[in-house]
Amino acid sequence: MSLCLLAQNQRYLVYANGLCAAYSLVSAFYTAVPRPATLSRSWIVFLLDQVFTYLILAAGAASAELLYLAYNGDKEVTWSEACGVFGGFCRQARTSVAITFGSVVCYILLSLISSYRLFSAYDAPMPSLGNKGVEIAAFPR
Repeated sequence: MSLCLLAQNQRYLVYANGLCAAYSLVSAFYTAVPRPATLSRSWIVFLLDQVFTYLILAAGAASAELLYLAYNGDKEVTWSEACGVFGGFCRQARTSVAITFGSVVCYILLSLISSYRLFSAYDAPMPSLGNKGVEIAAFPR
């Protein structure tokens, strides 16, 4: 049973890796073309970097959990370990998960770079109180 789940999860992992690879290519072409940076473009790049980082992290974590079950089984649910019989598939799945976590590290670095570029290029918005008559306490220096 756990091997069937692992095979289905590996399909999800391949789809997630494919989406992230396509996003990486689009992002590389997008940043290669010089154009003036605007606040909305910077936010879009930052948010997409975050989304794809979490997508690849979730896919890798789910695959790692099922790979653990395939190697060790679960006695309470009566799942036996499947990697004793299907060792070749489990080795390929383990390699796939390891490569995925390598790409997770790359996406985390990409997210850090995009957040640094966004938050260092633009100032924080000034709070506007309007005319509500709200007073802000000032602390003496």
